[in-house]
Amino acid sequence: MKTYMKRLVLPVLALALLTAGCAAGNAVKLKYALISTDTPCVGEITVYRFEDKRPASALGKTTDKETITTLSDVAEWVGWALFDELENAGCKPKYRTATLTPDDKLVVTGEVLELTLNQTGVTTYKGRVSVRIKVMREDETVYTEKYTSEVEDVVVPGYSSEADILAEALRGVMYEAIPAIAEAARK
Repeated sequence: MKTYMKRLVLPVLALALLTAGCAAGNAVKLKYALISTDTPCVGEITVYRFEDKRPASALGKTTDKETITTLSDVAEWVGWALFDELENAGCKPKYRTATLTPDDKLVVTGEVLELTLNQTGVTTYKGRVSVRIKVMREDETVYTEKYTSEVEDVVVPGYSSEADILAEALRGVMYEAIPAIAEAARK
C-alpha cells in the first residue's frame, strides 16, 4: 500500500507544479520607462494615489482563452509613472497614498478606467490604457481629462514582453497628459 501511495504522490505533485507554472505564465509584472515630452514643469506638485476603477481585475485573454492577469498594483503603476514623468519634466513631485496635508497646494490624482491586454495573434498582443486625470489647486479642480492609448505589437521572447506593450500604451497617455498637467500647474 505504501509503495502505491508513493507512486501516486509523485505524479500528482508534478502535475500540480506544472499547472501552477502555466498559470503564472499569464501574469504580467507591470513596468514603465520614461518618455521625453520636452515640457518644462516647475514647482511642487503632489501625486495622490490613483484609484483602480476597472470593471474587472483580469487584463484579458490569450488566443487559447486563458486569462491574463497582473502581478502589480495597477493604480500604483500609473501614479508612480506620473510621478517619474513630472520629476523628469522638472517639477518637484511628492507621492501620497493615504492623506493630503495642508502643504499640498497642487495635487494630481485620477482613476484607472481600463487596462487590457489581449492576444490577437500567435505573437501579437493589443494593450489599452484609459485614465482620468484630475488636477486640483487647494481643493478646487482646475483640470480634468480622460486619456486613452492603445498599442498592438509583436512579443518576441528574450527581446520584448507583454509588459512592454502596456508600458508603451501608458507612455502614450503620459505623452498627452504631462504637457496639460504642466500647463495647469503654471496657472
